[in-house]
Amino acid sequence: MLRLCASLLAALSASAAEPVSLRLGYFPNLTHVTALAARQLEREGQDWTGGRLPEGSKVEWFAYNAGPSAVEALFAGSIDATFIGPSPLLSGHVRTQGKGLRLLLPIAYGGNALVARPGFAPNVPADFKGRRIGTPQLGNTQDVDTRAWLASGGLKVTLRGGDAHVLPMANPELLQLFAQGKIDAVWTVEPWVTRLTSEFGGAIVHRRDDALITVFAASSRSLERSARKDALLKVAAAFLALRDRLEADPALKLRLVRAALAAELRSEPPPEAALRESLGRIRLAAPAADAAARRRDLAEHLTHSLRDARSAGILRDVLPVDSLLEDLVDDPSPR
Repeated sequence: MLRLCASLLAALSASAAEPVSLRLGYFPNLTHVTALAARQLEREGQDWTGGRLPEGSKVEWFAYNAGPSAVEALFAGSIDATFIGPSPLLSGHVRTQGKGLRLLLPIAYGGNALVARPGFAPNVPADFKGRRIGTPQLGNTQDVDTRAWLASGGLKVTLRGGDAHVLPMANPELLQLFAQGKIDAVWTVEPWVTRLTSEFGGAIVHRRDDALITVFAASSRSLERSARKDALLKVAAAFLALRDRLEADPALKLRLVRAALAAELRSEPPPEAALRESLGRIRLAAPAADAAARRRDLAEHLTHSLRDARSAGILRDVLPVDSLLEDLVDDPSPR
């Protein structure tokens, strides 16, 4: 019996030390600030994520424009986990009857807004009747927010038209159409919000500073394998440590993110003042003194997003979010 136990422990130890390859998704948005900083540290020779895994392990990153594409990649097995907004995550949750996805960490709140073009000064949803509003992708978090907000003001908005026209497309295209005056407003995330206001004269009409905007989530399939699950949990812990480092050193956060955006978008680094303004609109998820309260808060945010998606016509059903939070990583308050 002792020999059997020793053999099992040896096997488990060997399994835990096996190298693993992880594929992670992210978007080149400031609401994914932790991913951007980790990527930039890698460019500078500091392997923030892979360095916490067994020797020989590898972490690969894949960029997406918005959440629905990342969810499809999770389901296809192209990636193991991704930074993502709540709405596409919840769509995948409902689609798989709560079996396909798991939220590991909340990442950020705020950092998104509805921006109107110069010469158009709306105050309420009804002012958008007959207008054109751009969003990053059909079914992404800002797309759902847009449709739900318009519906809250009595406008009927369908996937193909209605009282107002919601036009989903990539952020660079939205920027171009906004500059040309071909759309009346854009609901998007940072740094695009600041670019729309500072470079093209847009005005913020509506923002949700306390809304959950980004989480880190994995496919259930990836979590079923013990070695891969262990690696994902270690990477999640690395993101928590990086969050703490960035919060303690705002100058470092600004430098890393500025360099990362330049590399990701293959452009000149954004001006420091504009970037500082953008980052000021984003609140990273704080450590939790009360784990139960943290879980309840996340469940409330997610349930609210589910209802918005249903009222927006993106989802037909709502589903309890309990299973989505089964693998939530502990994030204790610093001692």
